[in-house]
Amino acid sequence: MKLRLYPLKLYFFSLPITIMTILSLLLNLFSWFWLKSQLPNTSELFLHYNVLFGVDYIGDSWKIFFVPLIGLIILSVNFFMGWLLYKKDKFMAYVLNSVSVLCQIFLFMVSFLLVFLNV
Repeated sequence: MKLRLYPLKLYFFSLPITIMTILSLLLNLFSWFWLKSQLPNTSELFLHYNVLFGVDYIGDSWKIFFVPLIGLIILSVNFFMGWLLYKKDKFMAYVLNSVSVLCQIFLFMVSFLLVFLNV
């Protein structure tokens, strides 16, 4: 059985898919830019804060970029799963892309808080 994929160009012609994908990409790019431009140039940074115990994880400064990297992975997986499912179930593709936007919003808030924890 041969897998017939929905054309990628037609997938982007769907306005909700296009808006959600562009919004996710912009939020992810802004998270990368925000972390790179606002963090101090030190070898170690606070990576996790707990309300009960305060700062409980300190690590190398490059590890802070795992937050937007996870967002990029979530965006990629949801985009391609939505593309694969779009031919059979358009609603599921919309749900996957909206979850991607929601994850990017939360990960941007995490990036924002990490910057203010380390400044």
